[in-house]
Amino acid sequence: MGEPAAAPVSWSRPQRARVASQSSGSVMPPSASSASQSSVVMGSGALPFPTTVGDSWKYNNSNGTTSQNKIAAATQVSAGQQVTMDTTFTDNGTSTHESYEYIVEPNGEISLPTSQFAPSSAGVTFKVISGGIFWPSAAQLASGQPVHTTMTMEFTVAGKTQTITEHIISQGQGTQTVTVPAGTYSASVVQVQESADIEGYNTTIDNKTWFASGVGPVQSELIDVAAGKTSIDNKEELVSFTKG
Repeated sequence: MGEPAAAPVSWSRPQRARVASQSSGSVMPPSASSASQSSVVMGSGALPFPTTVGDSWKYNNSNGTTSQNKIAAATQVSAGQQVTMDTTFTDNGTSTHESYEYIVEPNGEISLPTSQFAPSSAGVTFKVISGGIFWPSAAQLASGQPVHTTMTMEFTVAGKTQTITEHIISQGQGTQTVTVPAGTYSASVVQVQESADIEGYNTTIDNKTWFASGVGPVQSELIDVAAGKTSIDNKEELVSFTKG
């Protein structure tokens, strides 16, 4: 598939969708972006992550929302394993449901169709010009060395088209002990930083995720740096994990 753009593959509210919404500056400038959280699906060849149908996770988010993720299907395909993740988000008593597909390759690399994350607003179109949405291989993450890649996207909003190139750095950061409502875990840590110039704003999204063996993502932090200001968009903590 060529050299991947090592952007995080989200299984909660996909960070790429969030970036797409934020990037259409006519709709929402970086300094006014809405908070949402991203957790990352990992293959068994990369970081410890179960892919059993029926596995489910519940999270509390510091932005006041809750989320639940469940593996609805796992099918063998030519590239590896195709996983379907169903998600439910609850905000002020209102729930929304979404579903995403992932391809988990034997080396731990993960990819997904970018068309799933096109902005849904009327008059907005989105396409990837080069690169894609991928998670780096197990070897790249285990090395601890930063993986530098790019992804170029084109957005058309109300008839105005702009091209945005994201610069992405992914890096494994060893093991840490983390305590969340579900318990205390020894977790592998991965940090992914995305930066882009959006209508004159230099915006950086810094996502760090903690993965526990046999459980998967137990904590995530999403930090924005826009117009020289740093803010924690959201912190997601595991409340419970149920095996399928």
